[in-house]
Amino acid sequence: MPEGHQYEDTDFGPTIESVRSVGQAFASAGYELFLVGGVVRDRMLGAEGPSADVDLATSARPDVIRKLLEPLASALWTQGERFGTIGARIGQHDVEITTYRAEDYDPNSRKPEVAFGNDLRADLARRDFTINAMAVSLVDAKLHDPFGGCDDLSARRLRTPLDPLVSFADDPLRMLRAARFVPRFDLDADPALLLAAQQLARRLDIVSRERVHDELERLLAVPQPRRGLEFLARAGLLPLVLGFDPESDAVVDSFRLVDADVDPVRRRVGLLLPHGVDAAGSVLARLRYSTDDRRRTVLAISLLEGLTEREPSAAAGRRLVADARHDLTLVDDVLAIGHYIEPTRARADELRAVLDRLLVNEPLVPGGPPLDGETIMATLGLEPGPMVGDAVAYLEQRRIERGPMSSDEAIAELREWAVCRPA
Repeated sequence: MPEGHQYEDTDFGPTIESVRSVGQAFASAGYELFLVGGVVRDRMLGAEGPSADVDLATSARPDVIRKLLEPLASALWTQGERFGTIGARIGQHDVEITTYRAEDYDPNSRKPEVAFGNDLRADLARRDFTINAMAVSLVDAKLHDPFGGCDDLSARRLRTPLDPLVSFADDPLRMLRAARFVPRFDLDADPALLLAAQQLARRLDIVSRERVHDELERLLAVPQPRRGLEFLARAGLLPLVLGFDPESDAVVDSFRLVDADVDPVRRRVGLLLPHGVDAAGSVLARLRYSTDDRRRTVLAISLLEGLTEREPSAAAGRRLVADARHDLTLVDDVLAIGHYIEPTRARADELRAVLDRLLVNEPLVPGGPPLDGETIMATLGLEPGPMVGDAVAYLEQRRIERGPMSSDEAIAELREWAVCRPA
């Protein structure tokens, strides 16, 4: 952020213009209406043009919001009406309008009891961070910043509107959001915020594993997420996210790998790689990752662990593809991650060169076994049984060693195997 940038002078005209009809309708009916949250923050940070998604806060109650929007919207969403939120499609923009709220949290849950309010300041106070607790009037474009979010943007500082002990106790998921906001907006956590996270780390236990999963994936998707992971480590939250206490050296390696690539899937593999297949599988299951995500991540780690043992030969390249279950995207991920690790860099680069050459001349994802079971049985005069499976496995091994085979070549290989096979 440029030093001395006057965020209070940000032009919100394009965004206000995009929802002008809504602003006029609420003003005419005597209700306040403000741009809030990310749309304000992002505009201050240099986002150009009107926002595709616009969040607004109002003094109007949900039933009034709905009535005012109905003649203006091409579509209306009322699923959140009991919580004070009505969504609408206004022109080319999706708009969510929420009644001012005050929230009362049960200590055993992060889901608040919602009460509608009449005060903008109280509504902004309940938000997660000061940089999200600013509002802009649709009437006069005036910035309302009661908690110093503008100054915090200038100072590259992450704070909460209320005492962070209160904010994090109310909703401990905010601690994980803090980890994401630090790298996303190039901020430093305020010392009081970090101390509160350290003191309240165990509150994360009341957050569902699905929500922890979602926040971890969002963190891995931001540019250079290493600083967010470092925040989690300093706050004592990383063991709670992963489900085990990682060794410090492994943590450092993980962070380096995560920052090395821009693909979130590869970053997930990089985060868990130093801890091994078993720990990775346990973390992914605990955080409710899909079966396919778990399979691919664990398989990638397994392949990376054995990468240095593969010779840079055509057969080794075909074997890598076969061991990856002929998933070339997974192979590409493994070699990309391997490139960033000193023990495997040379071998990963050699195998990539091998596979690039092979792809010129042969399909690395075969359509099926060289011969099907019926042909094998007919060729060798076999009945169904284990020997048919042994024959299929042998032909697959020979294809890896020598490359693509025609049916006649596969039959010749099969007959030679049957003659030489030990009884």
